[in-house]
Amino acid sequence: MIREKIKDLFEELSIIAETHDELHDTDVRESLHMVLNYFFVWGKEANQLPISYGMFSEEGDIEVAKAINKFLDNAATCTDLFDIAIGKERLKLLQDSSIQVANGLQYDEFIGHADEPLPPNELPEDLFEPGYYY
Repeated sequence: MIREKIKDLFEELSIIAETHDELHDTDVRESLHMVLNYFFVWGKEANQLPISYGMFSEEGDIEVAKAINKFLDNAATCTDLFDIAIGKERLKLLQDSSIQVANGLQYDEFIGHADEPLPPNELPEDLFEPGYYY
């Protein structure tokens, strides 16, 4: 079920945040939001996936990319997702406040909040290039 896959994603991001505080920074949340908006909300083909999310280390970006890639792979196999229209309905599903991780965090701690989906424009090139690490 897709709701379980979304919860699994947020659980995994919560675990990453335990060792990478920057996961909750605005830049990282915006990157996560853009990527999920493009591939999940609009159902775009995942031919090439981002590798850089604005994390402070390559290790952090790798962990986040693995979590997102895993979620997108898992979501693609959820038959109940086919009944949910692309666009606003899928955004509402991602932003369902009843989906909480074990420590009580909700979607907005990971992807922020938007009333409407972002346009399905191509993602910025810097998401596909190695990050600049401190």
